[in-house]
Amino acid sequence: MDIVRLRTLWEEHVSTTDKEVLDKVWQILCERFGDVVRYACADPKAGLEDLLMYTEPVIEGWRLGRGHAKPPGRVAQQIVDVDLDDYERQCAETASLYLAKKAASRPEVRRFRQERLGGKLLTSEEAEEFLREELKGEIPDDRPLSDLDALWIATVSVMDLGELLEVIQPAATPADASSTDQLFPYESSGMLVMTRDKRERIAKNFRDLCHYVVAIFPWNLDEAALFLLTGECPEVVPLQLSYHRRRRVFTLNFAPWISEKTFRKAYRKCQKVVQGGDNRRMKERTLAIVRFVSEHTDDEGNRPLSWSQLTDLWNEEHPGEWRFKDRFGLRKAYLRAEKELAGPWR
Repeated sequence: MDIVRLRTLWEEHVSTTDKEVLDKVWQILCERFGDVVRYACADPKAGLEDLLMYTEPVIEGWRLGRGHAKPPGRVAQQIVDVDLDDYERQCAETASLYLAKKAASRPEVRRFRQERLGGKLLTSEEAEEFLREELKGEIPDDRPLSDLDALWIATVSVMDLGELLEVIQPAATPADASSTDQLFPYESSGMLVMTRDKRERIAKNFRDLCHYVVAIFPWNLDEAALFLLTGECPEVVPLQLSYHRRRRVFTLNFAPWISEKTFRKAYRKCQKVVQGGDNRRMKERTLAIVRFVSEHTDDEGNRPLSWSQLTDLWNEEHPGEWRFKDRFGLRKAYLRAEKELAGPWR
């Protein structure tokens, strides 16, 4: 879907029809949440919901400026729980405490807390105010305050702590930051090679420090941000089995102490949530049909041969029990096989 059509669809779902504020809110979304907008263009069904989640806090800022009351907060995202046994829970709790202590002892963290926080941890209320100032600080001081800037300031002013943590993003991606795809990247040898200048730069910039911390420890960005400000110990999640809505694949991360039994239960639960049941083994003929039709399809998605011609060719190559008697048999079998093998990508 192109961005013009996406905006039209978006306007049908937002809680205001004011053209001026819609223009300003859309500009904020494109500038500050460009990845979310691009995702919505690629997958409107799933992406529009995410886009609307980012929209409402911005509209709240407009309502505040107009003297309207703040509407109810966003509905929390549903999370599929993974059941751990007692031993695994104890391992996770111990690892959480250990990693929090290790993170607190890092020079960059100690320096940040000393220079930016005055050598003390913040309360939740103080952390909320700190985050507001950080977000407002994204607006340069050397330019007049525009209507868009004023709307952003009003938006930040009505966000609660959870919403502020959601929109904190790294100011830049440090070249020395490692991948955050691993559950326990701190175990890798060669960790992060840091010069004194890099340490000083990261320690001064809160968003860069958040990004740096999540490159080492198995935390999310919002958890790292809250830990740096308040010392709240992030919970280690020793088994993560997630489903990527756009790519349609499962991603698995698990700690060494997770049992095979726990993993199997989590896998079956994830399959049930996404597919409605267990994964069934496809027949050899099903795979052969998809492979055959794909080999006779060009890069533009066109098939030079008609379905009747493809059926004749298939029957020549498969004269046995895989042969089709019905002229439309191959097409019907292919559509069923395509749905079974690659339904999410069709």
